Amino acid sequence: MRKDAPALMITCEHASNAVPGFVMRAFKAAGLAGIPEDVLRTHRGYDIGALKAFRKLVRAMRPDFSLAGTFSRLVADLNRSDTNRSFFSEYTRDLPGNVKEQVHKMWLSHRDTVEKYVAGQVKGKGKGLRVIHLGIHSFTPVLEGTVRNADVGILYDPDREAECRIADALIREIKARAPELRIRRNYPYRGTSDGLTTALRQKFGEAYAGIEIEMNQALLAGLV
Repeated sequence: MRKDAPALMITCEHASNAVPGFVMRAFKAAGLAGIPEDVLRTHRGYDIGALKAFRKLVRAMRPDFSLAGTFSRLVADLNRSDTNRSFFSEYTRDLPGNVKEQVHKMWLSHRDTVEKYVAGQVKGKGKGLRVIHLGIHSFTPVLEGTVRNADVGILYDPDREAECRIADALIREIKARAPELRIRRNYPYRGTSDGLTTALRQKFGEAYAGIEIEMNQALLAGLV
């Protein structure tokens, strides 16, 4: 790799379905039922299979930086802005304010770690693309009775030239290695929706390119 090549960053925001101990204690102290175990084990609690896919990609691609989330999206969503209505789930939105502040600090720690890395790559290193970010996610094969008709989704901002080029390259590479896979662009979600990649685009402009790779959990069944 050339010395002036963009750095590669890989993250996995919904890697874990863990509930921090202080949150569990807060549920009990507040007389709240907490998050049911059977819900935590579903796609609502985390991106099933995404962590193992993330680890395989990290081993294979040797990124310059990698980071995985450590708590369930039902505690707070690491891939949402803290102003999003779904930032706290229906289980945590009624927790006491001081507990929610602690949860927010955990979210902020993850976000700050990523942002500081990108900022370090951008600062003083000239113009142009400095960081390519791959965000690893998975999606449930069936949502509310609707079957998702894709194996892999490549999410990006189609108005950003660098992201279009990277998305094209990823799709070509996947098709060459696994031509049987159904690949769709900006599916099952829009690449411009509220999320970490969107926030980083706004903060770092053309120095940053963010691609989310969404994998069907049926495809990842062997990794779980």
